[in-house]
Amino acid sequence: MELFKIAQIASAYGQSLVSFGIDGAPRPFSASFAVSNRCNIHCSYCNFPNMDPTELSLADIKTIFVRLKKMGVKRVNLMGGEPLLRRDFLEIVDLAKEQDFFISMNTNLLLYEKYKDKLDHIDYFFTSLDGNAESHIANRGKQSYDKILSAIRDIVNRKKKLIAICVVTDPDIAIAEYLLDLADKEKILIHFQPECYDTEIVQRSAPNKIESHRIRGFWNYLANRKRRGAPISTSLEYIKYIIEWNDYSISSYYDKQEKCGAGRGYIFIDAAGVAFPCGYTKGKMEGISLLTRDWNTQFDKLTPCTKCIVGPMLEFNLLFKKPISSVMNALANI
Repeated sequence: MELFKIAQIASAYGQSLVSFGIDGAPRPFSASFAVSNRCNIHCSYCNFPNMDPTELSLADIKTIFVRLKKMGVKRVNLMGGEPLLRRDFLEIVDLAKEQDFFISMNTNLLLYEKYKDKLDHIDYFFTSLDGNAESHIANRGKQSYDKILSAIRDIVNRKKKLIAICVVTDPDIAIAEYLLDLADKEKILIHFQPECYDTEIVQRSAPNKIESHRIRGFWNYLANRKRRGAPISTSLEYIKYIIEWNDYSISSYYDKQEKCGAGRGYIFIDAAGVAFPCGYTKGKMEGISLLTRDWNTQFDKLTPCTKCIVGPMLEFNLLFKKPISSVMNALANI
């Protein structure tokens, strides 16, 4: 990974952090862009495949990327649905490259073989592994687990960084042990995140019965493994935050004493080009179309929630709440 790109992201993040600290104007340094809602699998907890299948043209995507660069964004994460379902995905990557973004990508890797020699501009890969083959397929539908592992090995062989995301629907320590052993073997990192509920991008509500003691036990186990050097990308602050969460049936809530980094330091853009503070707020507030409006001047810094345990959103928020430890963790992942 080029040191120059890291320095650019660090500089943009620093400006976001200062603006957040003084309650200044929004200045996101990172953006996640769902280039498509279509997907070739149907995960039990994901609603993207059921959402509007309309996709932006390359011309509109270029407009958004130009606007993001003017906003101060340095890192763009291309996601879906499954982004590789777009036949023009490589052209989207080229458009992001033109703006000199650090480019990461979320993909289930099932179509990776077709594109593997054409993804040099992707700086960082994210994929999904919810445990061994049985538990993964139970969560994400019938597919080739071996194909995912083969793609992971190819990415690592190409000297690219990869984090596998595990959505913890069942806090089973044996499954976590399996994933950590696999990560050691394949030279990757694992990010663990709790299942979240009740928003447009997820598919189900919290179960009637939540085993809080079992959930806390699982995350305490992860904290201990993290301290002992296990290949966990999830920060220790993130794990502690989840351990201390009061009610796991609630993924987020509004606390007037808190402010959130979402919208100020990072944003989410849906497949129609509409921006939200983060993906979890889609459907909970009105978005801002980046085809016609500027986020930095139009976003009023208000969010429907200020505290959450929603996967990457919490990790991003900790960059603004616990910057020193969070930055050290991020650097370790790089």
